[in-house]
Order: sequence, then C-alpha cells, then structure tokens
Amino acid sequence: MKLKAFIILGFISAMFLPTKAEAVGNYSVGVGAVGNIYVANSSPELNPGPGGYFYFDYRWSPQFSTQFSALITTHDGTGRSANDDGILFIGLPTFDLKFYLLSDASRWDPYGLIGMGVYAVSEGSKTDGTTAVGVGANLGLGLDYYVTEQLAVGFAGIYRSVGLIDSTGPGSNGTALFPFSLLANVSWHW
Repeated sequence: MKLKAFIILGFISAMFLPTKAEAVGNYSVGVGAVGNIYVANSSPELNPGPGGYFYFDYRWSPQFSTQFSALITTHDGTGRSANDDGILFIGLPTFDLKFYLLSDASRWDPYGLIGMGVYAVSEGSKTDGTTAVGVGANLGLGLDYYVTEQLAVGFAGIYRSVGLIDSTGPGSNGTALFPFSLLANVSWHW
C-alpha cells in the first residue's frame, strides 16, 4: 500500500512541480538558520553558536548568480575567553558569486560560491575589548531544492577567513576568526 501511494505521489509531483530550477525568474529572497563552528583558536575563542541570516539573490545567467546577505550568530567564550558570553558575530553585508554546477538544471540545483564580506564581533558580557571589525573571504558549497516553481529549500557550508582590527590606538591589535558556517534556508523566487 505504501509503495502504491509513493508511486501516485511521484506521478502527481512530476505533473505539477517544476522540472527546471530557472522556471520562474531571476530574483529570489531567502531567510534561514546559520550555525558557526570555529576551526582554529583565535581571540576571542568562541564556542559554536546559532543565528540567522537573510539574503537577496539575482541569477543573471543559467550558471551564475550574485547574492547579498546579512547574518548574525551568538556565541559564548571558551578557553582564554571563558565566561565572556553573548558575543555576536555579524556579517553585514556579505557578497557572494555563485556558480551552478548543472547546466541542465532540475529541481536539484547544486552550486559553489566565492565571495567576501564585512564582519564584526561585539563585546560580550565582560568588558575586555572583544569588539572588532574587519573584512573576510568566503568559500563554500550549497544545494537548493525547488519544492514548487517559486519555493525552494537549501543547505550550504561556507568557510570564512576573517581578519579583524580590534583597536586603532597605539599598539593596535589585529585578530582573525575562521568560522565554518552551516546554513539552511527557505527562499522565494520570482
């Protein structure tokens, strides 16, 4: 009985769902969850943390798009940054160029991306000079699945290498963060 229902559902979805990823239009907006895992110790030392992001994407050819996004995650300190909780990692704006791997796009739409962004780290629960601002590079892979012609869900993994300046006075200091971001989103295309 389950196999019969599965076959019928497959037949119905093949009739009504899109067969091409670019079936609707070139624009999309999305919102989703993001979590950062830090792959190297730095200052501040941060535990993995959850957050969210939103983006606007313009697909200007079948294999290329440009995405602008903003993200924020919250982290607690660890190691030498222990007990410094509520530190925010912010990316505003980030800019990515996506390259779609399949030229004959289907409901499954895998891509690679490369980009850059402006990043900031906020002061946590301790006043210890955690605040920093800088620029970083992004490199990642992702996959979108078109549920309908206009609605898609997606997953991505993005490695970020961020150089930060945490003071501008005498003896100015710089630091770096190396988060690996795991993202899940839902997007609307028109």
